[in-house]
Amino acid sequence: MFTAAAQAEGKKASQMPCVGVSIGMDRIFALLWPKWSEVERTKGTDVFVMAAGDGLLVERMKLVRELRDQGIKTDFLLKNKPKLPAQFSASEKDEIPFAIILGENELKERFVVVKEQVWDIAESGVKEKRKDERTGEKVKRDGLVDWLVAKGVKRM
Repeated sequence: MFTAAAQAEGKKASQMPCVGVSIGMDRIFALLWPKWSEVERTKGTDVFVMAAGDGLLVERMKLVRELRDQGIKTDFLLKNKPKLPAQFSASEKDEIPFAIILGENELKERFVVVKEQVWDIAESGVKEKRKDERTGEKVKRDGLVDWLVAKGVKRM
């Protein structure tokens, strides 16, 4: 290609054989992207304990202690009265799969509400939380650990 241009200018061009290789990067990314997108979460936390309404800090701390004693990786916001959207935001940032929501009525009835959080990979390749209008599942406080283990939560 360039030898012809060089000859046109009156310069003597040496003949140089050439070999080239071309690969399609889009094909490589198409093959590797599913494996890359299944990368583990940055934190290994499986459960995030939240409070609806009044802060319920002591109750949240008790539940977190119970779950940690059972070997379940648990986290919560250490604030007196965190707002529910801020708590969901903290759990979504770390892609925590289960949110346990405590409320005054549930505490009296010895229940907790467990909301399963699921992420999908969008066409753009970014993980997005699946929109879910369900409010969660009521689980007896005494059977919470067994319920979580049945849903796939691993103990340490």
